[in-house]
Amino acid sequence: ETTPAPVGGNANNNNNNNNNDDSRLIASVGNWLRCPTDAQMEGYTHAVASFAVTYTWGETKNQCNEQCDILTPVAVCEGAPHAELVAKWRAAGKKVILSFGGAGMGGSWDGLNNCWEHCFGKEEHLAQQLTD
Repeated sequence: ETTPAPVGGNANNNNNNNNNDDSRLIASVGNWLRCPTDAQMEGYTHAVASFAVTYTWGETKNQCNEQCDILTPVAVCEGAPHAELVAKWRAAGKKVILSFGGAGMGGSWDGLNNCWEHCFGKEEHLAQQLTD
């Protein structure tokens, strides 16, 4: 089975390395997917790791953290943190961005997975975690 390239376009075109600060090519790296290879990440300027969450996945309903604590360490790909990949991407000059949320936080609108509700009124606590 092959690992799909991160979402974001064709990283192998030559238009993304033109030394223009406004030029970016961003890879979307889902924490539930296989980790991208070095060849797949080549040419990207940024990587967005999706998603930091405040729940533990459950087959029928996610187990929300009522204090709105982000689970750490945050999974980057293959359900694991892979700090070595983040360090490698940063060393290669890529900016790594963490996306917070996801379907299980309430984005699936299924009425069952509503972990966002535990974060209302805890914005400062959440923001502090995301910037630490």
